[in-house]
Amino acid sequence: MKNLNFEKLLELAVICSFVVMMLSVCLQVFSRYALPWSPSWTEELARFCFIYMVSLGAGLAIKDRSYVSVGVIFDKLAPRSRIILENCILSCIGILMGFMLVHSVPLIYIVTLQQSASMKLNMGMVYFSMFAMSALVLGYVMREIIINSKTLKLLK
Repeated sequence: MKNLNFEKLLELAVICSFVVMMLSVCLQVFSRYALPWSPSWTEELARFCFIYMVSLGAGLAIKDRSYVSVGVIFDKLAPRSRIILENCILSCIGILMGFMLVHSVPLIYIVTLQQSASMKLNMGMVYFSMFAMSALVLGYVMREIIINSKTLKLLK
């Protein structure tokens, strides 16, 4: 139940990020044509919302198995081979995300000294998206590997 609530919260965060991004872009377009000035912060807000939308959505893509795969190869494999190949792919993704997770922390500390140009946000908040994405994807990768391994045991 807690896992379902977390996933709903994650989906809501992605949706909110998308809505705020779209509103920001619409405001920017409207202000360019209808007003004598356009707020400079709208472009930056849209960029930051896009970054978080992609970062948070990456974990959901792993959970829903919505990542890019070559269906032609998977369709020709036996179920057991398909699961083994999927676990290999997930393991590669997990290694990459583990590397990103470890190396994103020092990067966040470095960029906390900077502020964004127009919104004056601490850039550590923006770069935290890399840590969040790595942690979410790594968590969902481990979950999918466990599910695949249980399915593989049932196929024996």
